[in-house]
Amino acid sequence: MRYFESRERVTTEGTFITYAYGYYSFEIDDGEILAFDEIDKLLLDKYDLKSDQLNGQKFEIFYSIIIDDMDDEDFVILRLDDLIIK
Repeated sequence: MRYFESRERVTTEGTFITYAYGYYSFEIDDGEILAFDEIDKLLLDKYDLKSDQLNGQKFEIFYSIIIDDMDDEDFVILRLDDLIIK
């Protein structure tokens, strides 16, 4: 059984849409929707993303793409690492 994990760090700008069903969703400038299923705990202390208060707010977004290769299946995780209000 072979196991491999790769990580890529990405920075982009986008607008916070909402928190729903356990995902933090942002629309980036090209219209793509990013739904983060993991978030740095410090961000939850810094920004109240679970309320509707920041919906529509533009941010600089710092996130990681984590790919776990377990046997024949790849799992892709988007982790929200940091935000800066624009």
